[in-house]
Order: sequence, then C-alpha cells, then structure tokens
Amino acid sequence: MEGDNITVEKTRVPERAPLMAWLISCILLTVWNLARGLNLWAGYNFGGTVMALIAISILWSGRVRMPALPLWIAYFATMLHFIGGSLGAADSGPGPFCFDGMQPGEWLCADGVNGMYHVHPWWDKVVHGMNSTAIAIAWALGWRRMSEHNDWNLSPRTVAYTAFSLSVAIGVAYEVYEFFGKTMFQTIDQGGYVNTASDLVSDMLGAGLGVLFAHFYDPMNKTSSSTGGDKLPTQVTLTNIATFPLLVIGTVLSLDFLLLSGGIVSEDYDLIGQLMLGSIFVGMALIAGRIAQQSQANKSKA
Repeated sequence: MEGDNITVEKTRVPERAPLMAWLISCILLTVWNLARGLNLWAGYNFGGTVMALIAISILWSGRVRMPALPLWIAYFATMLHFIGGSLGAADSGPGPFCFDGMQPGEWLCADGVNGMYHVHPWWDKVVHGMNSTAIAIAWALGWRRMSEHNDWNLSPRTVAYTAFSLSVAIGVAYEVYEFFGKTMFQTIDQGGYVNTASDLVSDMLGAGLGVLFAHFYDPMNKTSSSTGGDKLPTQVTLTNIATFPLLVIGTVLSLDFLLLSGGIVSEDYDLIGQLMLGSIFVGMALIAGRIAQQSQANKSKA
C-alpha cells in the first residue's frame, strides 16, 4: 500500500510544476505592472493569478490525471499574451526594454499600453491561435476525464467536436467583448473588420490543432469506445446546443474573410459584431428552449 502511495505521488508532481509556474509568473507580472503604472495589464495579470489558483484547486491533487505537457502548453500560451502586453508603457511611450535609442519593434522594444500588440500585427494572431489551441486541449482532456468519472462513455469524436465547438465559441465571445470595448466603451484599441475576422481564423485553426493534439496524445482516448453510448449526457447536449450558433457564425465569417475577402458582410465591422452578438442570444434561446422542453417532459412522466 505504501508503495502505491509513492507511485501516485510521483505522478502528481509533474502536474504541479506548470501550475506553480503559472501562478508565480502572474503574480510577478501583476506587481511589476502595478509598479510601472500599467494598470490595464496589471488587471489582466491579476485575472491570470485568479485563474491559476482555480486551476490549482482543481488539479493539485492529481486525481484528474491531467498530463503535464498540455499544462505547459497552456502556460506558454498564457505568458505569450501577458508578457507581450506587459512590454508596453502606461504613458503610451517606449517600453522598459527600449535601450539606447532602439525603435519599437526591435527585439523586445515596444510602445503603447499594449506592448507587442502595437508593434507586431502578427503577435495578436499567434496569441489567438496558441490560446485557442490550449483551450481546445484543456476542454478535450476535461471532457474525457468527466466522461470516465461519470461513466458517460463518450466517443473520441464526440469529445473532439464538443471541445472544438466550445473553443471556437469562446473565441467568438471574446471578439464580442472586443467589439463592445472598442465601439462603446473605448477601452480597447484593437478591432475592426480585418482584425476580428483574422482573429476568428486563428481561433478556428488553433482549436482544430488543439483537438487533433488531444485526440492522439490523450491515453484515455485509446481505451475509450469508438462509438460511445446510446445517449449523450445532458451536460454535453446543452453545451453543443449553446455553442452551435457561435460555431456556425465563426465558420461563416472565417470562410468569408479567407475566400471572399469579406464580401458577404461587406467588410462591415458593426455588422459582424452584431452577427456574433446575435449568435450568443440564439444560443441562449436554444438552451432555454431545450431546458423548458426537458422540464415539460419530466412533468409528463411524473
């Protein structure tokens, strides 16, 4: 029995390293940005600290059996975002690594409150793609482990689709957040048709890559049924219903951007913002309708 406990403990340790790296990095960035007056990114970093604490509370024991590699991928994706923005300056001037007359865009020299996002247009796309990859991996691994724990018997294809749809939906929801931040509250200096549409493309590519990685990497997929159970659990069904409208609009807008150069929406930023927001409301309405339908069915059975 003692030997078994030692073995279990050894499998838990690798999971803790990326979690602690995530927590410590976010704390240091929060303090650093507060000291420099870069409150925008201090707030983002504090949010990252909270997320790290939540992840630690869930994964620290090792019972979830989350492999360390996906956690490291999530860590580096998160740091690419947080560090890139933190290289800016509170007064929109040169950042902390602009030495000896260096110009923004040279090495780690950046300017503005959003750092690397200001000087490298590709930075935003890489961050979107990597974060979407990390999110898709996390959801794929999470759904698989929930399936094993609750005996849902989800097939690998169901896990992959649900994780992909949810990851794309999160990307669409984030673009709605940026849309309101730019058009209504003026708290975000990013946005516009090209920025948003290309972000959606990056999100979809990243989500697809993450799902593929999890599908072949996760050892639990190798022992799961390829066909799955006869009926999907309510949690999976509701997730797929809620995210489907966002998945559709994200796919349509991405293809329109890639193939038609925005011809369907006439490159109208306000229009795509409204379409994405509308997809969220449609998803909420579908969820409400499904819950009402299930409630009515339960009453009929009673």
